[in-house]
Amino acid sequence: MLGHYQSAEAAYWAFFETFNARSAAGRAGVMSYPHIRISAARVAPAMQATAEEFGATASWKQVDRSGWARTQPITPRVVHSSSDKVHFAGGWTRYRADGSLISSNRLLYIATKMSDGWGIQAGFGIEGYLSGDDAAAPSKAAMGAIEQTMTTLEAGDVDAWLDCFHYPMTIVLAPGQLEVYSTRESMEAAYREWASAALPISYEASVIAAVPSGALVEQAITHGAASFEQVFLVVERDGVWATSAVSAVQPDI
Repeated sequence: MLGHYQSAEAAYWAFFETFNARSAAGRAGVMSYPHIRISAARVAPAMQATAEEFGATASWKQVDRSGWARTQPITPRVVHSSSDKVHFAGGWTRYRADGSLISSNRLLYIATKMSDGWGIQAGFGIEGYLSGDDAAAPSKAAMGAIEQTMTTLEAGDVDAWLDCFHYPMTIVLAPGQLEVYSTRESMEAAYREWASAALPISYEASVIAAVPSGALVEQAITHGAASFEQVFLVVERDGVWATSAVSAVQPDI
């Protein structure tokens, strides 16, 4: 079965257990499909439509070149949740056999409940981890990008709003539903009418983690009469900070 775990937390831990076990089939069974991974370090997202496709692409060659022996996940924090979707702030540290550290990372994992159970639908990554003062500058830049997005959306300024994203732009919707807009024009065709409605916005946002190339941001927002929660992957490209992926959760009432 695919995405068959009894809880979102179980799927998160299995994500790492199957990686450490070098099990391509096991990892494929952890995911919800279509599955997508977006990284601040890469322009194009990596997406697999089926478990068979995921299993065929699973590889440990890159980590083996670093001397990798195991990956230790951190205990995840539930950022937002509903009955069929959970945003986890998580991450990992990779080690060599002698216990020496290779690298650490922070990611936002999106778990969804499909017909057979929970699986990992998506991952937003920033390729590294900084704390304290080291993360201050990218955190400020990412929050500025979010503020610009909200300002233009509230005004119904579609053209300026579309400039608040890097393309390809990924949107993680309901379980099993993803949208990837390769160009500004394709996103405009899908969202011009929605974004042109000038509606009042109030929100609270904070940075989960940040590095020079990107940041993970969480947000609670009221847009017109609708209230929901979101997470963003905000990335820097050619000196411009903008969103390259977003996922929303509608809390259960």
